Order: sequence, then structure tokens, then C-alpha cells
Amino acid sequence: MNIDVATTVKVILVLLGIAAIVSLTMAVKSIKAGYRLLFFQKRQLLVAHGWRLVLLALGLLLTGLVLIRFGEPMVYRYFPPSPTITQTPTVTITPTITNTPSMTYTPTITLTLSQTYTPSLPEFIQATIQTPVGPDANAIFSPLSFSDTIKDGVVTTSYSEFELPVGTLFGGFSYDRMAIGAQWTALWFYGDELICSETKAWNYAPGGYGYTDCSRPVDAWRPGIYEVRIFVGQTWKQSGTFKILGEEPLVEKIPTSMGAQAPVESAVTATPPSTP
Repeated sequence: MNIDVATTVKVILVLLGIAAIVSLTMAVKSIKAGYRLLFFQKRQLLVAHGWRLVLLALGLLLTGLVLIRFGEPMVYRYFPPSPTITQTPTVTITPTITNTPSMTYTPTITLTLSQTYTPSLPEFIQATIQTPVGPDANAIFSPLSFSDTIKDGVVTTSYSEFELPVGTLFGGFSYDRMAIGAQWTALWFYGDELICSETKAWNYAPGGYGYTDCSRPVDAWRPGIYEVRIFVGQTWKQSGTFKILGEEPLVEKIPTSMGAQAPVESAVTATPPSTP
């Protein structure tokens, strides 16, 4: 069974809480028993033992508070999480027959792209940033996983396609080497249209799991391909795409007065019947 750092910290906090409650209970019993004794020396010993248990309970509670505040960041500093999400398949298909080709074709011409497209921050997004947004080469982000549900701040299930209607979608990722105060930006695109965005100074742990979300009215989501881009400062770090299924816009041809046909785009959407 695999237990992550967050779960381990929660288990330790529960154990500290139980120990503190037991210590306080024993302290109350010891102090009450001491006050009921007639012998001075034994009474003093029991009362002193009870107050020591009270101090132990307070120490356990203080340890729990320190663990809540600094536990996970300290662990991630010495044991950084993997920047990639490893997916373990549940079914492995083993082929029984392997066809070996007798001839191998070797291409003589290899096409090489002369330019590589790198996403950049829109100017109106840069205008809203309050912190320095210089280049960043240290932070690492894993490929994005998309879902319509989230559990404890982590996207546990991943889908590449969704069916209408949808309201809120989440893009999850793991990350490492993030600097406190760095400007973090997530942009959601439908084609060239920016539909959701968030940008703020990073004030979380330097490594772990995170997510970005996009909430829209149900009727605002349209079928097609969506893309999410992650930036740190002005540096693009990761992108991911998903698809919403449905009837996409079609192209109809309408005859012109000269007998030719000109293509006209018309969005075809399903309209529910009216209710009397």
C-alpha cells in the first residue's frame, strides 16, 4: 500500500491528538487522587505527576501545530516529489504473433521544422501581474490531468474527453522547485479564445501536487478542443488539451446569384423542445 506525505502527516497528527487526550485524562485522575489522600508526601507526588502529564499533553499539542505548519514543506525539501505522474495500467495485452517485415524502408529526406512555437503570456495578463516576472528555469511541472472532480486538492482521475453538460473542470499536476513569491499563471483556451485565467504569487510548498480550475455556466461550454497552459513568470512550463464531445459547427453551401456555391459557416446546436 502506497502512503503519500500528506497522508503520513495526517496519521501522525491523529496519533498526537490521541496521546494528548490520554495524557490529560491521566493527569486529571492523578491530581484528583492526590487531593483525596491524607498523607502529605504521597499527595504531593500524585499532584506533581498529574501536572507533568498536563505539560506533556501541551507539548504534544504544540508539536502537532508545528507539524501542521512546517511538516510537509520540510519533507518535500529533502524528498522532492517526482515531477511526472506515473500511470500503472491494469491490463497488459501480450501479442501471440509478431510479424517481422522482410524489407525496411529508409527515408532519404527528413523534414526539419525551421521554427518552434513556444506559448507566451498575453499582454493584458502581463499588465495585471504585481510581482517580478523574469524568466524561470528551475520549476518543473508534470503533464496535466483533467477531471470534473477533485479530492483533497488532487486530481485523482484523468479524462481526455468530456460530455456535455459540464460546469467546472480541473487540471491537475505535480510540481517541484517552485520559489515562494514567483508569479504563477494558468490560461484556459478554446481555440484562440481565452475563457479562464488565474495569476498570482506562489505561496505554497516548493514541491507537491496542485491544480487549476475553470468554472463557467453550463451553456457556455461548447464542443471542441480546449488547451490549458501553465507559466511561471514569463516562462511557459506545460500545456495540456482535452475535448468536449458534441456537435461541432458545420459548413453549409448556399447557391449564389451567379450559380456558384460559396461556403458559409453556421453553428448547428441542439435546441431542447419548448415547454408549454
